[in-house]
Amino acid sequence: MNKRKIKILINTIFGLLLAIQFNSYAMDTVVQIHKGDQSGSSGFTLGFTNNITQQGSLNWGVSYNRLKDVVITWNDEDIDFSLDTVDLTLSYRYSPKSYNKLAKSLIFEFQAGVGIAVTENKFTWPDLNEEKTFSEQGDANGFISLLLHKKLSKQMSVHFGVKHYLDYSEFGGISSAFIGFNYRFGKQVSY
Repeated sequence: MNKRKIKILINTIFGLLLAIQFNSYAMDTVVQIHKGDQSGSSGFTLGFTNNITQQGSLNWGVSYNRLKDVVITWNDEDIDFSLDTVDLTLSYRYSPKSYNKLAKSLIFEFQAGVGIAVTENKFTWPDLNEEKTFSEQGDANGFISLLLHKKLSKQMSVHFGVKHYLDYSEFGGISSAFIGFNYRFGKQVSY
């Protein structure tokens, strides 16, 4: 895919999601800080989610993610890249039914989705007159995440989790642990 088609695709996805969002009156914003499985890699996520079902157990989400200093070794050389993606996510949330106050404040979440690469990662070796592309703009890479939310109020929760890209282009599997929070804007109304 060329850059123009990717921009049109991303703008269309955001436009559709915003149109859906404005009809639902509420939105969860998500902010996360990631620590990658490689020693120097770290990053962040900014996004929003919303319910698919009235009970809130099925959700969709869209986010921008950046993981920097991801190392790949090529020609006996370590090269650092930043991976920028737009992630589209479907998730299932489970809230335990309990009389215990702590258990009632926890939510377990399983996410599955696809990350669409926003940037291209390539390297040129002038000495060898060789160029290698490790990921291209528009590459789609599947991922899974597991999260544990702790409700702080009706609108806000803090969460901890792990995320794993199963096979990110030429980089292979990439994992990160993260901490973040959700904040619900707007008023939840029944469908």
